[in-house]
Amino acid sequence: MKKLTYLFFALLIVACSSDDDSNSVSINSDLVGTWSGIITDTSGNTAEQITTLNSDATGSVSNLWEDGETFSSALVWSSTSSTVTFTTTVDNESETSEYELSNNNNTVALTTSSGIVNVYTRI
Repeated sequence: MKKLTYLFFALLIVACSSDDDSNSVSINSDLVGTWSGIITDTSGNTAEQITTLNSDATGSVSNLWEDGETFSSALVWSSTSSTVTFTTTVDNESETSEYELSNNNNTVALTTSSGIVNVYTRI
């Protein structure tokens, strides 16, 4: 199924707890915003994708696949200095990708675990 295999999209929540039971999620604030790109799944299918990453580690993703199929979901996300993880709430699927920001943090390239590189532009 070609929903969101390569989301900015995809997210494993990295949380820390302390003695007061409060949780915090690590994010890179340079990734906060709305991003647009063309994604490719492992079968070579492509989709236009819009992903919004909020500063509270929530967001949304919307795909329009080349065959007309659509996918939309709320998501949660976390990041380190080199990886980003997305988890879609509609199906609880997660994906972790390596990322590299460029062009004054207005372009991000995500390299998925299967080696596919998807490039996004801040909109």
